[in-house]
Amino acid sequence: MAHLRDRFWIWGHPEGRYNHEYGNEQESRMTPLEGALYMGARNLFMVPVGVNVNVRQYNKSFTPLKSVGWAIDNAAADPAALNQLIEQAKDFPNISCGVFDDFVGYLAKHPIPPERFLAVRERMHTEAVRPLSMWMVLYTHEFGVDAAQDAAFQPYIDAFDGVIMWTWEERHLDQFEEKYARFKELTKNRRRMLGLYLYNFGECRPATAEAARWQLERYTQLLRAGEIEGIVLHTNTMADLDHPAYDVETAWMREHGDEII
Repeated sequence: MAHLRDRFWIWGHPEGRYNHEYGNEQESRMTPLEGALYMGARNLFMVPVGVNVNVRQYNKSFTPLKSVGWAIDNAAADPAALNQLIEQAKDFPNISCGVFDDFVGYLAKHPIPPERFLAVRERMHTEAVRPLSMWMVLYTHEFGVDAAQDAAFQPYIDAFDGVIMWTWEERHLDQFEEKYARFKELTKNRRRMLGLYLYNFGECRPATAEAARWQLERYTQLLRAGEIEGIVLHTNTMADLDHPAYDVETAWMREHGDEII
């Protein structure tokens, strides 16, 4: 028996990572695990975004969580970049996956053929103590604009187990239905999740309560329909700063998190 909160993930960053950035002038101290507990999620992607972290220490703190994934952005360029995830999975049974953050942006700087990503996926499926799944981040402004570009990008999507769709700027949520329909076409036979920004990074200001509420309701409809398998909440590093979207999310999770799915 699974509850709604079992399908929610946190997009975790080192505590304080976005202090005085993206229009935020406050200082957060909330850790990734604290963010997961506060927001009521049972799973977490850990994305250090340039911070040199002690991976093992974080994984110890993540022990209470159901599933954990780590960013492996450079794994197709440097095979050694995957070794740490494979090794850590031996000691931490809840490590289940790796994720390529901002995949299109990375590919623009590192034009690596899709076969290299297929090789990473094969290693994750066969060399780890158990099969680990491979995910990519894909923004709505990166597809559904040019059919030829989408066709050229399709082999990269096919190299992954799953794709997480994010709307970078809140003002573009009015395009969600159109973008999601195209997303489904591009990700046939792939696993899917949807990302939800609780701070509007794309426009450098707090997310609105109305947008957070709409996304929670709409994305949960898709979750219940079996079209997606998870919802990813971004992020712990703004969660203790009294932004309204977080208040909406925590109240919503208290009301609905224990519902059966």
